[in-house]
Amino acid sequence: MTRKFRVAMSERCFRFKPDALPSHAPHKPGVYEFVTFDARRQPVVLFVGVALDKTVYQALDEHWNDKAQPGRTALFGAAPDVYFDYVASADIADAAELKDIAGAFVARHKPRFNTEPAPSSGLHDAVEVEEVG
Repeated sequence: MTRKFRVAMSERCFRFKPDALPSHAPHKPGVYEFVTFDARRQPVVLFVGVALDKTVYQALDEHWNDKAQPGRTALFGAAPDVYFDYVASADIADAAELKDIAGAFVARHKPRFNTEPAPSSGLHDAVEVEEVG
């Protein structure tokens, strides 16, 4: 059986820079993305991450300080402008299901920096994600 998650992303992408993190990155576990934009201003997802044992803020800070991969050096080597986005809300029953949402995003966007198998909670046979307003 397929589990369908309804998720709402943040109201906009935020520039990936240290002074944006404290005020815009969630201080709770969650799913986040690094994004850039192509010449037509279409989003290109560079990486999808999931923070379970830390906050999204802490995870983004680790990427910024090159303590988590992809680090700032690799991200800005791939694109001159890097932004972060995150799941603002999701209808999950268990925090482990954040892995399912991240895995569905990896499958959908095929980000260049996600080289490991897509995350999964193992709780569902299949997963779909619907982004809602």
